[in-house]
Order: sequence, then structure tokens, then C-alpha cells
Amino acid sequence: MAFSTKNSSLPVVFFMLLLAWGDCIVVRINNNIGQGTKLTVRCQSGDDDLGKHVIPPGGEWDFTFSRNWRPWPWRSSTLFHCSFSWGREFKRFDIYDATRDHGCEDCKWSITPDGPCGDMLTPNVCSLCY
Repeated sequence: MAFSTKNSSLPVVFFMLLLAWGDCIVVRINNNIGQGTKLTVRCQSGDDDLGKHVIPPGGEWDFTFSRNWRPWPWRSSTLFHCSFSWGREFKRFDIYDATRDHGCEDCKWSITPDGPCGDMLTPNVCSLCY
């Protein structure tokens, strides 16, 4: 039986579709600064700038994305960092780090005067405060 190159691109197309389909990650940011204070947030990755958003006291803002996958050793390299400001305060934090947040699909972060505190709503529940 002779080898046919007619359908040799089929596995490549299937693989690319699988990567494009990917998973959807949600990052939720809650304003728990208190004292009726608005929170200004700006989040970015290496290739996305989500702009500035003002979150009212007790309010929430979220964004979604698909992870970037490295071809080998098959892991995500996604990193989103955010800056937070209110009054005269300013903080910066890696809100999603694929290495740290592996397995997180619904990542909820509460921003307090002391810094961010995360409650990862996944089957592997973990809480992180910084």
C-alpha cells in the first residue's frame, strides 16, 4: 500500500482546531476596598491591554480569555497583570499566572486595602492572599 499525502494535513488541522477551541478562563475582580471607595483597574497581558475600568464599592468586573499553550512541554504560558488604584494608593499584581493558577477556570479576586485575596472556584479549591 502506497503512502498518500492527500490527507496528510488532516492531523495538523485537527490539532490546530483543538488548540483554538481551548479553554475559557474567567477572572473576576471585586472591589472590597470599603469606605465607599471606587477602584480603578487596568489589566494587561503580553498581547492584550484590557483598558481602565472603574469598579464601584462592592462591585465586580470580569474578563475572559483562552490560555496560550506552548507546544512543548504542553503547558500554558499565559500571564495577566493588573494595576489597582484608589485614593493615593497604587498596587500591581499578577492576577493570572498560568504556573501559579494551573487548573483555575473561574478565578475570583477580592481587592482589599491590604492587597488581593483570591478564591479559586475550581475543583481544586485554593485560597491565596497577598
